[in-house]
Amino acid sequence: MNALRFALRRLRRGWKSGELLILTLALAVAVAALSAVGLFTDRVRSAIDNQTGDTLGADLLFSSRNPLPDPLLEKVTASGARSSGFTQFPSVVLNGESTALASIKAVQKDYPLRGELRLAELPFGPAQVTRGIPASGEAWADARLWQELGLQAGAIVQAGSSHFRIVAVLESEPDRGNGFSDLAPRLMINHADLAATGLTGPGARAQYTLMAAGESKSLEPLRTMTLPAGVRRIAPQDARPEIRNALSRAGQFLDIAVLAATLLAAAAVALCAHQHGAKLRDEVALLKCLGARNGFLGRALLLNLLLLGLVGGLAGALLGLAAQEVVARLLAELLQIALPAPSLQPLLLAWGLGLLVLLGFAAPPLLQARTVPPMRVFQRNAEGSALTWGIWLAASLTVMALLWLQTGDPKLAAAVLGGAAIALALLALLAWLLVLALSPLKRAVGSSWRFGLGNIARRRGASVAQVVALGLALLALLLVSVVRQDLLASWQDRLPPDTPNQFLINIQPAQREALQQFFAERGYPDLQLWPMARARLTALNGQPVTADSFQDPETQRWINRDFNLSWSTSLGDDNRLLQGEWWGEGGRGKPWLSADEYAIERLGLKLGDRMTLDFAGTPVELTVRSFRKVDWGSFRPNFFLLVPPGVISDVNGQYIGSFFLPADQRALLRELVAAFPNVTVLDIEAAMKQVRGIVDRVVRAVEFIFLFTLLAGLTVLLAAIEGTRAERVRETALLRTLGARSGTIARGLLAEYALLGLLAGLVAAIVAQGVAQVLAQGVFDIPYGLRPSLWFIGAGAGTLLVAGMGWLSLRKVLQTPPRQVLG
Repeated sequence: MNALRFALRRLRRGWKSGELLILTLALAVAVAALSAVGLFTDRVRSAIDNQTGDTLGADLLFSSRNPLPDPLLEKVTASGARSSGFTQFPSVVLNGESTALASIKAVQKDYPLRGELRLAELPFGPAQVTRGIPASGEAWADARLWQELGLQAGAIVQAGSSHFRIVAVLESEPDRGNGFSDLAPRLMINHADLAATGLTGPGARAQYTLMAAGESKSLEPLRTMTLPAGVRRIAPQDARPEIRNALSRAGQFLDIAVLAATLLAAAAVALCAHQHGAKLRDEVALLKCLGARNGFLGRALLLNLLLLGLVGGLAGALLGLAAQEVVARLLAELLQIALPAPSLQPLLLAWGLGLLVLLGFAAPPLLQARTVPPMRVFQRNAEGSALTWGIWLAASLTVMALLWLQTGDPKLAAAVLGGAAIALALLALLAWLLVLALSPLKRAVGSSWRFGLGNIARRRGASVAQVVALGLALLALLLVSVVRQDLLASWQDRLPPDTPNQFLINIQPAQREALQQFFAERGYPDLQLWPMARARLTALNGQPVTADSFQDPETQRWINRDFNLSWSTSLGDDNRLLQGEWWGEGGRGKPWLSADEYAIERLGLKLGDRMTLDFAGTPVELTVRSFRKVDWGSFRPNFFLLVPPGVISDVNGQYIGSFFLPADQRALLRELVAAFPNVTVLDIEAAMKQVRGIVDRVVRAVEFIFLFTLLAGLTVLLAAIEGTRAERVRETALLRTLGARSGTIARGLLAEYALLGLLAGLVAAIVAQGVAQVLAQGVFDIPYGLRPSLWFIGAGAGTLLVAGMGWLSLRKVLQTPPRQVLG
């Protein structure tokens, strides 16, 4: 008989009898989970990338110190993306006899392409969103420029050869970062007025920026095209470290969700395929008795598997497509993100991964069934050869390929596989210990519980295997429900509501005590001020360094700027020591240095290296004593370099500080400006809202993505229970033949399932606690402590879920005549 024809008949017969229903369901759920997660994740990530353009004012920037070449402008226009631009440079602005060094920003039509501008009538007054740019001859100045020049509404200021009328306070810009040009007072003018100022001639320190925004399709060639010399391409993730950190953490959560769904789907298919392979043994033995050869059986079984994969995969892909679309529509308003249309790539990838899962996890038991001898027809205990090492290797390689395709990183795939193996080993060890501990209790309980304990103790190996399978499912359920909520809450708590939203700079040493007294009188008794000095790197280990000393363009740009430096005997909780020793009080006056870890990447620094820093003409040589990891997303003053007190105390410097100001107390800023006119106030509330908005949107997206992972975990739980159904059906029929009552058997089975659920829940809770600890500290770098409630939740959920699903699986068996089962 033709192998394909036999496979089709076998598939049709299996569906009619319900034999392949669970395996098809497992595969469909696996592909549905993968496609739904893949499609929804792809759409959410695309939407988040579009939303994070708010932090840059566009999706892409092209920036240069020289006017941008016409070919670049033509390529951006030809791409179909929307475009705008601006020119930014420092210059003195005059108002009568008052002068101030400001950052002038000449913006073109449609600026900004992403985000919004906010204007106010007076400094620190209520702000409104505006959709335009300054009219020709008019300008918008920020509150600091109003403060420094003593401006009034309608005042006329001079910049270069031009005069501008001040018509509004520039309260916030979406792309305002933390470089000098963004920290300096801002004057925004119309780009049409730029040439008349005469400020962009030869020698001007101007930065020319072209902005682009649009759909991913139009932006893709712009992201990959070769740039002219001197032009830098900037994406939202590259613009600001706090936004980059938030997006990186979001990507980690989304990747964990996808990996969890993938591994759970594979486990569900493996459990169902194992049961299917065991049922095939009798049929294979009979076919061999009728003359079927191993080659024919192998081809037929694999074709049957591929057909099952095509049908189940198609059903799962369609289900996943429909599910993610329904969820996307329901969540459109809640997520507050406009999701782009789904692409076919995640759908095809999910289908391909489903076939890979099926072949990698269902083929081994099928191949084992093929080795069953014909003698099994007469002697049921006749088994075939055990799985070969080659088959196990193929299954392992399948898992690695699955993880690699999902992560795109072989090292991460190997790490996840190793972690999964360790988790399974812990589940098995804990299950074996708990089964041993329960064995002596069977004589001290009633008949129903004795029946359940006896079954667990008698089939110790099978019980351990079942507890591991159930524990794996419950582990996933705990991780994607209780632990997931804990981790996300911990991440959100990294930016608590009272995070500082006001920065104070340019505080002179003589003003320190008076300023602290000013704040103490107004309810801020603990205002902390940090000393700060600026220096330029001139030598490493005695060898002079310049930008030409490094090959990396980013390092060349980085080395040309001054470093912010402070001194202290203690580290804040947003600084973590990575290498070396912290000096403490004993380091006062010693020429030591602690650097941020970024210095290792850019400068190749090592402990013991000597850095020579120039403080306004005064060189100081310092020895690298330690490296730190700085949480730049904490919105508190931090420094790239730290030294002990007493090393550079005689260097001219200033103090900086930060504090949280509630929205209803902004009048305090006017009092501060009046009392300390030279102190500059930086309002970073807009930047913090951007970060909080990204975090909140990502948390909502991750929570709903984990719903699909939860479904995959429930499928594993169902597969684990159904895996022993045939054995329990025969056992129940035998007991009824020997006179046992249905009620006694039902209570005994419920007791056994409840105990298995209790064991699996406890094991899962213990491992979930460990996995959460590893994820929190090793991956997400967020605090996470012991959760005793997790153990009670795991034990209770395991008992109820396993007992309930076990009862639903076997309740009809108790009404089936024993003759029908044993005959």
